[in-house]
Amino acid sequence: MPSAAKPEGRQLCAEVQTANPSSDGRQLPTTRAPTTVAAMDKSSDAAASTPPHRWKDWLGINSSTLALLGTILLVTAATELWAPLVPQYLKAIKERAGGGEAKMILLVGLYGFYRDALEAINYYAGGAIAGRFNTRRSLLLFNVLPLVGLGVLFLWDSVIGVFAAIPFIFAWDSIAGPATITVVGDALPPDRRTMAFSLHSIFRRVSRILAYCISAPLIWWLGRINGVRADAIIAIGLVLVAGAVQYRFMRTASRDKVMALQRPRHLLRRFSPDLKRLLAADVFARWAEGLAGPLIILYCVPILAENHEKGTALYQSLLLNIQAVTNIVLYVVIGPLASREGLAKKPYIGLTFLFFAVFPVSLILLGPTLGAFGLAAAFVIGGLREIGEPARKAMVADLVPPDVRTQAIGLYWSVRSLAVMWASPVGAVLWVLGDRWRAGFGPILAFGAAGAVGLIGVVAFFARFGREEGDRTASGRS
Repeated sequence: MPSAAKPEGRQLCAEVQTANPSSDGRQLPTTRAPTTVAAMDKSSDAAASTPPHRWKDWLGINSSTLALLGTILLVTAATELWAPLVPQYLKAIKERAGGGEAKMILLVGLYGFYRDALEAINYYAGGAIAGRFNTRRSLLLFNVLPLVGLGVLFLWDSVIGVFAAIPFIFAWDSIAGPATITVVGDALPPDRRTMAFSLHSIFRRVSRILAYCISAPLIWWLGRINGVRADAIIAIGLVLVAGAVQYRFMRTASRDKVMALQRPRHLLRRFSPDLKRLLAADVFARWAEGLAGPLIILYCVPILAENHEKGTALYQSLLLNIQAVTNIVLYVVIGPLASREGLAKKPYIGLTFLFFAVFPVSLILLGPTLGAFGLAAAFVIGGLREIGEPARKAMVADLVPPDVRTQAIGLYWSVRSLAVMWASPVGAVLWVLGDRWRAGFGPILAFGAAGAVGLIGVVAFFARFGREEGDRTASGRS
């Protein structure tokens, strides 16, 4: 792309076709040229005052964010068709090949470790690539990766095939994550970002509901192995459509002015104290999630039904949909309340961390006593984990250094995944040790430990985050 005079801070440009004369009378070539993108809510157009434009402004919608929403809808559906079923898929493959319960649990823990380790690499790489080559080109390039992985998953139904496909399939969400946050951060002012992230999250949950409604009947009809292979074929089509939407409609293409990821320690030192505290609390919350996360489906399926195919279909169509609907209700109700700047977001973020701790404990308390109804109630609590997630993303976008925003967001998530990647194998080991001590005690030990770790993060977050800013505000008033 032709170079242009770089403004101070970040370079933000939209690739457009132009043949208009420049301000000094020169005829610009009819090629793609960088032009500054004005914030959508600052439009001077008289039409911007009409009700539809006010709604677009409030929701943070423009051509680029709308294209991003469409991409999120399609790629998330492509992933969620089968991703929640991977532990059961691995279990079915191990049962077909023969293998003990303990080995299967440890294999699922290894899967969680592998996924988190890959996320750490992908977040780092995604921040570097998008920061260097611009967000639009990067997002288009990243669509190729899940297509490769889905092809492997369809053609190779084995444990090795799953582990070979995972680096490609799960790459989009993590490697594209820094770029998607940057698109919103660059296109919108701080007071609009939380609402925009809420809208993105609503689209993700809608796509999950659609995916679960498609996948669950396939699992019931074709079984766990062939059902996942059918999901892979459908997912390939969705990713291809997502790439076409991005290419046609996404116009915002921003990149960082300074490349800093080659010195990650230097970039980490540029993190503000509050961003470091948010990261630390986030790590504790994700440890709570990781200790239990990959094992939850293995715990729930036997409670839902004796037949594993039926139980897996019910898990996906019932429990995961309950969680997704709870998420959507929260985004609609809480999104406007949390769309304020600064420390107004703190209570909602803290509640998110609290529900990360409560969810695994609620499973072991309600599941055995109330059966499927208890699990349904627990998954409502699981849905409440998203009460402050858009606010947390907006807070990260607010706190990272603006001249290296994409790279800093990638590093934030990379450090988090690197710190969390051992949670799943630790949870699997606790499950196996608990079952050896007493039959059925494994999930209680693993999920109980998850709750305890999560609570540490909650206490640390409320005690430390934003304290200096609050003290400055109080002293200013006095």
